[in-house]
Amino acid sequence: MKKSTRKKRVLGATLVLSAGLLLAATYAWFSSTDNVTNKFTTGALPDGSVKIWEIFEEPTAWLPGEEVEKQVGVINNSEGDVVVRLAYKEAMTKLEADGTNLKKYVFPTKQTGSEYVPAPSVDYSVTGDYKELSILGLTVDGSLPDGVKLLGKRIAEDASGQTKYAFVIYEKDGDNFHSIAADISMNDAGTVVSVKDVQYVYYKPTAEVTKDWAQAKPAGTNTSAIDDKLLFTYNSLTNTPTAENWVYGEDGWFYYIGKLSTGEVSPILLSSVTLHSSADNTYQLMNYSLDVRIEALQATPEAINEGGFPGIPDAIKQAMIDAL
Repeated sequence: MKKSTRKKRVLGATLVLSAGLLLAATYAWFSSTDNVTNKFTTGALPDGSVKIWEIFEEPTAWLPGEEVEKQVGVINNSEGDVVVRLAYKEAMTKLEADGTNLKKYVFPTKQTGSEYVPAPSVDYSVTGDYKELSILGLTVDGSLPDGVKLLGKRIAEDASGQTKYAFVIYEKDGDNFHSIAADISMNDAGTVVSVKDVQYVYYKPTAEVTKDWAQAKPAGTNTSAIDDKLLFTYNSLTNTPTAENWVYGEDGWFYYIGKLSTGEVSPILLSSVTLHSSADNTYQLMNYSLDVRIEALQATPEAINEGGFPGIPDAIKQAMIDAL
């Protein structure tokens, strides 16, 4: 299943002139950087001359097997030719698991702060034919906490002709709906519903895990460095330096082999991100972000040769110079 969106967003970059390079080197050049963070749930950057170009819309209900279009390239808005490289930084927060399901925590009162996340619930008032108890001719023994809803529906009659009911209980908090656990029973006459031991249900986030590809190069490019259930699809990535294509270097950076003229957009590097169909319940409410950043230099052999891209592999360096 592919989710295709067409929302174009170009974020700014900063053009930086290094005074130290001007003083210390025979050749001087301008450099530019940019980055953009995309969240999959799920930044404001200064304007500049070389920017990330992308098509992406944040998914809020990402499902296993769903491919989300995320096209990433680079646009040159400067007045001169540039060369560029690109790297990822990932971050992921999942929830504590109990086997293949999320671990639940229950409390008699609502929790505040960020240590716990309310377990979500559906709005049963608009699904499953559940109704207010008063509409069903039932009453509640006592009162419920603020925001807690108790609904029911008729499901059958027993041998004596008494109606049997199914009940659901949940919390409505503004536009959000949260899970509630409780003991629900009826009196012998089948007219009064008793609710006891109301508990608020929560999940607990794990510590955030981050990976910076430029700091610790992953073995491959087709999956996330954090979790192999996140799959990356590429458009113009080659195994060896090839003119007018991207190549992945042993330093963890993607390099475009060629120069970008004023107004030119590079070939798309990344085209989509997919949550693998085998992702289980432990991936519910996962927060994942993919931070894409670029570095750009004036398109001159001197800029490339004299350390403009620290750590650039020799074969890629030569290919970039040859492509100027």
